[in-house]
Amino acid sequence: MDERQHHKPLLLLDDIFDRLDEKRITKLMQMVAAHTFGQIFLTDTHLERTDKILENLSESIRRFDVKEGTVKLIA
Repeated sequence: MDERQHHKPLLLLDDIFDRLDEKRITKLMQMVAAHTFGQIFLTDTHLERTDKILENLSESIRRFDVKEGTVKLIA
């Protein structure tokens, strides 16, 4: 898609970390860090788990907390 239309695809990972083992999570995060995708939206119900998984990435990450329809940026 990037080669033909000159923009990278959006990637949505919706609550997948509880379905993957540590080896697959590591491989997925390596792929994400390889700049294959444009924006990446990752959802998870366990903030601490997500923080641990993302702590080794040097990418710019913005985190949001969504509760009862309200979106809040987490510093």
